[in-house]
Amino acid sequence: MDPEHPSTPDPAERAPDLTILAKVESELADVERSLARLDEGTYGTCQACGAVIDDERLAAEPATAFCAEHQPG
Repeated sequence: MDPEHPSTPDPAERAPDLTILAKVESELADVERSLARLDEGTYGTCQACGAVIDDERLAAEPATAFCAEHQPG
């Protein structure tokens, strides 16, 4: 904490906040893409192979765009 500005957080304390923010923004983008696929009628279809994504997989990862076989990363 900065002694002259007690409300100013230490930069070391801010880094985790930025990491969390980036993760939340990424998750939000995934949800927005899922909603677009829902509007297009392609939600639940693997974008790599066109196969239907298992209901169990969608329940576990509702924003996924790939079947288990083609999940990147």
